[in-house]
Amino acid sequence: MGDAYPRIGGRLRRVIDLRREPDGAAVGWLEDDFHHFGVTIEQASGVITDVRVMTQRAPFTTCPAAGLGLKGMIGHSLATRSTEVGRMVPMRQQCTHMFDLAGLVMAHLAAGRDHCRYEAIVEDREIIAWEGGHRRLQGKGEARLLRDGAEILFWEIDRRVITGPGDWAGQALVEGFRERTEAMDLEAAEDATVLRRAVMVAAGRSLDPDLYPTARDRGQSGVCYTFQEENRDDGKRVFGS
Repeated sequence: MGDAYPRIGGRLRRVIDLRREPDGAAVGWLEDDFHHFGVTIEQASGVITDVRVMTQRAPFTTCPAAGLGLKGMIGHSLATRSTEVGRMVPMRQQCTHMFDLAGLVMAHLAAGRDHCRYEAIVEDREIIAWEGGHRRLQGKGEARLLRDGAEILFWEIDRRVITGPGDWAGQALVEGFRERTEAMDLEAAEDATVLRRAVMVAAGRSLDPDLYPTARDRGQSGVCYTFQEENRDDGKRVFGS
């Protein structure tokens, strides 16, 4: 395995570390091939009083500014389901990964946990077809999730479907996934949500991001702050990040 794209024979590792501080705040850090962000949430009597973001590494110059949007969480009550962050701030106006991390930090704080460390490992998958634009269809692979060092979830994947094991077989990674996890208990839903996002991010290892000087050149739909129409030209590639 070398530095050529698409990456084959390796794996994406995504680590998320969540910790409650003595002063009642909670801090979360997320790091993978493309991102390194931190989110701090402060609260008083179960109500969010501040949200702060630290950007260590990001793919585009506009990504750090997305953290300001999370200030919209201030004044909302803590929720134990991480996806409740979507009721507080509009997802597509955020950095997807800061948004996810903020939800996890909030849920960690609401649950009263002291420390939790996720590690997602997603094996590289071969590109089996090119679709519109830069969209790739990938073949078979495996993904696993560890929590505090113990494996808690394992999926076999083919294209955009989980093929096993057990009752995950046949579940699409996009259609119907959110509906399923929203009906699951909190812990299992959070685990599945974390691993699914890692699988989606791992696809980035199949395309060299330094080929695209701006977010507009990347050609992705407006799924996040940087790819909104008004930010596409200002979002300059942070080469080598």
